[in-house]
Amino acid sequence: MIISKTVRLSGGSSDSIEDAIRTVLARAAVTIRDITRFDVVHVSGQVDSAGVPTDFEVVLDITFKVRESMSRE
Repeated sequence: MIISKTVRLSGGSSDSIEDAIRTVLARAAVTIRDITRFDVVHVSGQVDSAGVPTDFEVVLDITFKVRESMSRE
């Protein structure tokens, strides 16, 4: 039986929404193994005085498999 767990993480980028997602997933992968999916919960951003987007922030639900043993593989 496969058991999964979901955690909520947020992060941002000054480049794009896609880059913000990649940044959060890459950082999560440093400490979380077996990530299987993500869901975008919220997207927001900042704009400058000319109305140009300058910062992008995302909130993600990240799902990963729960290991059956405590081995350090």
